[in-house]
Amino acid sequence: MNNIRKELNQQLLEIESLIDKENSRLKQYKGLEKGKLQVTASHGNIQYLFVEDGTTVPRYMPAIEREKVRLFAQREYDEKMYEHLNTIKARLQRFIKNYDENSIDAIYENMCEGRKRLVTPIKPDKDSIINKWMEMNPGGMNTIDEEPDIRTNRGEYVRSKSEKILADYFYRAGIPYQCEPKFTLFSGKNVYPDFVLLNVRNNKTIYWEHLGKMDDAGYVIRNMSKLMDYEKSGLLLGDNLIITLETRERPLDIELIKRNVEQFLI
Repeated sequence: MNNIRKELNQQLLEIESLIDKENSRLKQYKGLEKGKLQVTASHGNIQYLFVEDGTTVPRYMPAIEREKVRLFAQREYDEKMYEHLNTIKARLQRFIKNYDENSIDAIYENMCEGRKRLVTPIKPDKDSIINKWMEMNPGGMNTIDEEPDIRTNRGEYVRSKSEKILADYFYRAGIPYQCEPKFTLFSGKNVYPDFVLLNVRNNKTIYWEHLGKMDDAGYVIRNMSKLMDYEKSGLLLGDNLIITLETRERPLDIELIKRNVEQFLI
């Protein structure tokens, strides 16, 4: 259910695209006689008749006018489809406007604490999901490298100012995260990505690596190898892996952080 609003908005975009397409189609009938096409069958033969607007007498359409017959039929289809698509669009817009994706959780979350203790919700509430995820994805697992010494607003320590910027952004945005979790590669080797985060809306775990020395050739080679290992281990860029980059001349871009957070984590 977490993806319903996203799917509805995607469906709305598709409907709007079809409406635009039909609108363009309808413009090509300008100048074509207005009226209704009638189709009859007699002794196994199909005949086409046309009743022009303002008249009641059908006019037989001979074979020589088959292209015009085709246009009449196509126009009627396009007119019906245009009307139908606009009806669907209006219904979708009303539903999206009134749809509250949090209403199911709210029934439990709005209970007093004493009542909550007596009730088992139909599905885990948001806090339970986050707490369980935090337990299953502990941070600070990197015991190989030197201890990090830059304190974040949440109170843990990271290795660079850029990692602090990222952690503080996640914290302000209310996104559950851990620093330096353990991730086991396909080879069995353990590595420690900069962050692991939870998209609470769809209960999806996402890893985030910040590569802060992209003007160092040796650093780039090492990290390209690491990213290849990630891919073989199921971490796919743009799906459950986010990468941000930095050089001396091009520092961490806050706007890109915001864009990635909005696209993958909210």
